[in-house]
Amino acid sequence: MKPSSEAEERGLKRLLEWAAEHGIEVSESCSSLGLGHSMGVSYFPGAGGRGVAALRPITKGDLLLKFPKSALITTHSLISRYETLSLALKPHLSLSPTQIFTVCLLYEINKGKASPWHPYFLHLPRSYSILAAFGELETQALQVDYAIWAAQKAISKAKYEWKQASNLMKELKLQPPLLTFRAWIWATGTISSRTLHVPWDEAGCLCPVGDLFNYAAPTEESDSFEDVDNWKNEHAKDELDMHSQRLTDGGYEEDAAAYCFYAKKNYDEGEQVLLSYGTYTNLELLEL
Repeated sequence: MKPSSEAEERGLKRLLEWAAEHGIEVSESCSSLGLGHSMGVSYFPGAGGRGVAALRPITKGDLLLKFPKSALITTHSLISRYETLSLALKPHLSLSPTQIFTVCLLYEINKGKASPWHPYFLHLPRSYSILAAFGELETQALQVDYAIWAAQKAISKAKYEWKQASNLMKELKLQPPLLTFRAWIWATGTISSRTLHVPWDEAGCLCPVGDLFNYAAPTEESDSFEDVDNWKNEHAKDELDMHSQRLTDGGYEEDAAAYCFYAKKNYDEGEQVLLSYGTYTNLELLEL
């Protein structure tokens, strides 16, 4: 574990306690800075910083984390919680799903300690290095013309969407700091970099604790036609083997009413447990 302030460690411990209280299931109950006895929060210098480590050998296909729908943060979960928010949104349905989710997130942040997700919000980064947050110096440092253009486009788009949503946020009486473009960039950065796909919400969901996992690019094996054929032949006789046939690291499972994460490979004790979100270029990762 990287040396950190006592406040940071207390905040992380509270987040994991919050996870246990809200039914986030791992192989065993949360304790200390661990996700049960199979995984724990650790620090990996030069490999994503803080992440999740295997505390014991983990086998490909093992269930890593089971996150109930009731604890996910989505536009729907926030609108259904607050009638004031639901009524205020009705005249603003021309906003995109992401804009609406951004407003909803800032509205929930505005609740402070009264929000059930307060321990998670305290854990989130204070800023993001997304293109929309770039200043002139950072933009020009990209050097390549198409990358500079992408940054300028991202900044203009973010400002336009913020202005479109400003009246709604004022109607919701958000605190002045949450009405600023800086707050908007923070909220959109949280959403673009941390949301997971769910079938009922186009803007996706925020999954507290689930976003402790760092990113791993897909391996070349995933793109091999030969491997795909071998996989089909190997599993054709057993279509019910869900772990072996899983093509992603996780997804929302209707029968479990939960977002479930699975190991895509074997992990040795002490190794960082990673999730793959798909294939992206460096520029695309800055845009997320």
